[in-house]
Amino acid sequence: MRNSVPRNLLIIDDETVLCWVLGRFFSSAGYSVDSATDLAEALERVTHGRYDLVISDLRLSGTQSEEGLIIAERLRAAAPATRMVLMTAFATPELGQRARELGVDLVLSKPQSLPALAEHVSQLLSPAETR
Repeated sequence: MRNSVPRNLLIIDDETVLCWVLGRFFSSAGYSVDSATDLAEALERVTHGRYDLVISDLRLSGTQSEEGLIIAERLRAAAPATRMVLMTAFATPELGQRARELGVDLVLSKPQSLPALAEHVSQLLSPAETR
């Protein structure tokens, strides 16, 4: 039985259209959704907000930087129980290892279909006994 209390998601991506699409998709599924499009806004939200799960892109500035890992580190310090999904078109085994060391629950390749992403989110937010 699904909990009737909305789950709080944070979507972080520098592509505002993607934030909007994901926000609409998850809102229509009953989630409460916030978004951030740059590192400063994302860090502010993960430090002061309360989220059940954060979905973040690895690279926010269009450069070779890895802001998603900075966000993961801040999230673990501010809210250790919050689940985190890192999405990137640049996934490597080494990145996956570094992300896991920072507490990222799942690294997914971009693009990711909405139904597949929704299934991952549902699994991460399900009670431990049903996983």
